[in-house]
Amino acid sequence: MSDAPIFSRKLMLGWIAGAVVIFAASLYLMGSKEHQGPDNAGASTYSRSAIGHAGIFEVLQRLDIPVIKSLSNSLDKLAGGGVLVLAEPLRQDEGINQLIKADRVLLVLPKWAGLPSDKHPGWVRLVGERSTGDAKWVVGLVAPRMEVVRWEGLMLWTTNELNLRPDVMKPTQLMRGTGLRPVIAGEQGMLVGELVERNRRVLVLADPDVIANHGLAREGNAALAVALIERLRRTDGTVVFDESIHGYAAPAENPFALLFRFPFVIATVQGLIGVALLLWATLARFGAPQSVPPPLSAGRAGLLQNMAKLIEFTGHQQVMVRRYVEETLRHVARQLHAPRTLAGDALVAWLKRVGGARGVSVDCASLLQQARELGSAGRRDQASLVRLARETHRWQGEMLDGRTRHPRDH
Repeated sequence: MSDAPIFSRKLMLGWIAGAVVIFAASLYLMGSKEHQGPDNAGASTYSRSAIGHAGIFEVLQRLDIPVIKSLSNSLDKLAGGGVLVLAEPLRQDEGINQLIKADRVLLVLPKWAGLPSDKHPGWVRLVGERSTGDAKWVVGLVAPRMEVVRWEGLMLWTTNELNLRPDVMKPTQLMRGTGLRPVIAGEQGMLVGELVERNRRVLVLADPDVIANHGLAREGNAALAVALIERLRRTDGTVVFDESIHGYAAPAENPFALLFRFPFVIATVQGLIGVALLLWATLARFGAPQSVPPPLSAGRAGLLQNMAKLIEFTGHQQVMVRRYVEETLRHVARQLHAPRTLAGDALVAWLKRVGGARGVSVDCASLLQQARELGSAGRRDQASLVRLARETHRWQGEMLDGRTRHPRDH
């Protein structure tokens, strides 16, 4: 098997970068999913159709009035004198019974129904009037005795506390009856009515054309819509458009979003650091594994090397060199047939006489003296031990083979 890496470093870095980008994109797309309701062309702040309310939402934003779209828990977002806007709620909604109990509410009655366009998403291809029964059900949430009527003729506003003239499409949708105090009204009925109960205040807008996208283009409607909200809102209050009444619901909690929220973000950072360290430690050696050298070298040379390493590891070099010198002297004596009765200094003297006769340049007595001193001396450098072993080997060669034929030292 080749030791060359399977992938080059540049290719590997490219794969890692691509994986990180794809993972980050998936997290972004999962966390930024567009809210989709049952009717994006209907009467909601998500709708830019003629009967939608996206326009009034943007008008409030441009006026630096804090405004939000709420998909759940709208009552919890009204702290500080906020206004809850319930614009043209669906009749089948049940949560409105709880929402209508807010302290400050702008309630807008339904009037139009539209069919979504097949060619232009978010538009309506056909608009028709809703039943007055739908509007009657909505106004009945705050004033059960009020009736809803539609007037085709010219409207003369005999009561107008806001001093702003509305401009709505015919027929004009109005309220009649008791339970609401008129804010903007004529002889045919009320366009805007008010309910005040202790700390609770509700404004009811009978005709949604005042705040609808198509109505904001008519003179006076945008100013009137803002004035209605400002009549209810306190200084720093937030305007909350509840969209749960139109069938919208908050998306399911994204599990990946928890990774970036405290305290889970701490574990996320630690995990990223661990991955980075792992990549740092492994990227440089990515590819085919290198072949592991054998633990012990084979052959005579390998055996000698292993023995030398073992002796060096144990720290017994001095003892081994001393024994080598002593054994070499005894070996040479046997080879030269020295008398068996000789031993110790007598044997050394005999070897010295034989060496002198043979012209040996190395003194065996000196070698033995140096070897005996190794045991009593302290730690010695490796060079002196090697030198003593070489001299001993040289002496052996001259004694047995002669000075002219002994092997050359290496």
